[in-house]
Parts: sequence; C-alpha cells; structure tokens
Amino acid sequence: MLRDIIIDKELFNNIRKKALESEEEENSPKEVELLEKAVFKRLKKKRSVKKYRKLGVTKEDLKEIIELADILSLDALGGPSNYEIAREHQEWCTICGRCCRESESIFIHKDELNLLLTFNPDLKKGIIPNKLFPEHFELKNIQPCKYIDPETNKCGIYNSRPQVCRSYPLVLIESGGKARNIINMRHNCNYSVNLILEKSIILFDDAIRRLEEKNRSFNKSRNRAECC
Repeated sequence: MLRDIIIDKELFNNIRKKALESEEEENSPKEVELLEKAVFKRLKKKRSVKKYRKLGVTKEDLKEIIELADILSLDALGGPSNYEIAREHQEWCTICGRCCRESESIFIHKDELNLLLTFNPDLKKGIIPNKLFPEHFELKNIQPCKYIDPETNKCGIYNSRPQVCRSYPLVLIESGGKARNIINMRHNCNYSVNLILEKSIILFDDAIRRLEEKNRSFNKSRNRAECC
C-alpha cells in the first residue's frame, strides 16, 4: 500500500526485474534477500508498525518500502542520491575489512592512474588493463587486497586510494551500454545495511506524509458531503 503511493505497482515490478537482472553478477538473489532481511530488522525498530496501524500500515509495507529502496536512487524523487547519502555517513563503516578482502577487482579510472602512481610508484607492477573496460585499469591478484593491514584492517594507501574504494559501498556496473553506481548488497556490511535503511526511512516517511494528506482530504470531502 505505502509503496504504491510513491510509485506505480507495474512500473516498480518492471524496474525491479531489470535491476535484479543487470545486478545479478554483483548481487545474487540470495544476497539481496539477506540484505533486505537485515534492513527489515532495523527498520521495524525505527518505524514501528503499531504507531501507524490506524492508517492500515503493516509489516508487509515495510518490506515493500525496502525493496524500493534497494533499486531506486532517491534523486529520482528529488531526494539525495546514493552517493550523497553515503558521503554524509562515513561513520557507518566499521572497518571490518570485508570489502578489501572479498573484492575481486579494484577498478582504476584512466584519469586517476598517474596520480595514483605518483604517490605509490610501487603499484606500477601490480596494475593491469581492466578486463571489462580496456581503456581503464585494475589491481591484479587483489583478493584479498595486499594493501590492507591484517591487524587493523586499515588501507596502506588510504590517502591516495582509487575512487572505487572511496565510493564503497557503491560499485560501478555496466548496464545497457552505460555505467552506473549500485549499492553492493552485502548483508554483513554495516555500511550497506545502513545506506538501504536510511533510504527506506526517507521513503517510508514520505509515503506516510502522502497517506495522511490523502486521508485528511478524504475526511474533509466526506464532512462537506454530510453537512450538505
């Protein structure tokens, strides 16, 4: 119900289907399911269904809002983009090191290569052409990343690390001939879970506001009809 206030149901289903198909290599259906469950546990504490029961809100509404938050960048609705939200909440990162240990490739944009090598000349032997984007580059033998400190989980080249590392948990994928950022849906990444959670809260609050306005408008119309 709540999600339908924000986006047409058929349109949502089409968008979600395409999103899951294009992101399957990065985010398996199982990973999407696990992350949505992790977000749901937190969202129901932040936005209790009991408080909005009179409006007809159910736990299923929370799940549907989370599904929408997974695939929709809020700038499409006039809100903050995924990048803007992530940039403002770097405290969500717990420095667990999973992203550095589990990443299969560290993408290096061609325009940042010279700057990266200027500060880290030893990297030259470890950089190869990118498999998917030949004009760009990547670090080879990167799983786990050899620049992570095994004791502190901190990055050895942090101040000059590639943009893809700076943008995490957003990752770049190719879809329909275009490159775009998606949220890397790791259910055990506090950053990813909180990013989806924050988007879900924004969408939930907006849907509740619209629902309350709709109910007030309906009640006014009914009262006028009864008076007449």
